Amino acid sequence: MKVLRNYFPAGSYQIRILIGSLFAAIVADGIITMYLVHNGFALEGNPVVEQWLVEDKLLSVKILGGLLAAFYLWSVYRKHPKLSIISTSIFLTGYIFIICWNLLILL
Repeated sequence: MKVLRNYFPAGSYQIRILIGSLFAAIVADGIITMYLVHNGFALEGNPVVEQWLVEDKLLSVKILGGLLAAFYLWSVYRKHPKLSIISTSIFLTGYIFIICWNLLILL
């Protein structure tokens, strides 16, 4: 338990919430994109992502990418907390915008 306390410093609650929310937004974007493309509501403009959609690998790639981003942002937080909080907030805002954009297609 002492090792976990050393790894999660006091006051790290905000970044943990931000990183968890960013990971959830990345995965949600993948799920929404898969739904929209598979049901014919939208087309994917990126040929690489389109290939992953055809092969049903997009969700795995999104999860792996989200985990890598989370670990990287956490490592940045340990040395530069303010930079990590600001950059994570910007990325999260971007993903929220993308999710809202995708959901507007359904309306």
